[in-house]
Amino acid sequence: MTCIKAAFCALGHIGSVNEEKEILSAISAAKKPTVVYACSGCSDAGEIADRVARQLSRDDAAQMSCLAGIGGRVKSLMLKAENAERILVVDGCPLNCAAHTLKLAGFNNFEHLELHKIGIRKGSCPVTDEKISAGVKAAKKILESESNAEKLTANLGEALMTAK
Repeated sequence: MTCIKAAFCALGHIGSVNEEKEILSAISAAKKPTVVYACSGCSDAGEIADRVARQLSRDDAAQMSCLAGIGGRVKSLMLKAENAERILVVDGCPLNCAAHTLKLAGFNNFEHLELHKIGIRKGSCPVTDEKISAGVKAAKKILESESNAEKLTANLGEALMTAK
């Protein structure tokens, strides 16, 4: 971390110990992943939710993790959720089982994609590439809505790369 401090000092960005702590905290947060959980239910909508989450993971938009592990309170999977920068939940139907599972485990701060709100109806939507793509597009739109803190972190990372 002293290299990071030196880079920011050279750029004139660190003026106090508090500023240094804020910068190091922001950089640390930048390394935390976005985690996605899918209901993966037994219906066609559940399968689409699962496939949306898997595609997000393949696209490096988020890391898919195991919702059953959250329900079962598996320590390593609970820690993954606790350490996530952001959590995205993809539910296939209005029952919102994935969101309820996270809430019961104490995770209330997450983004929520409800596939029924984009026209995917449980029991009447055969799984197609088109429906999966629509879910992925909706999920990426949610994930692309950066907060000011995320933009600050990105700017700090760019400043570090420039300083090297």
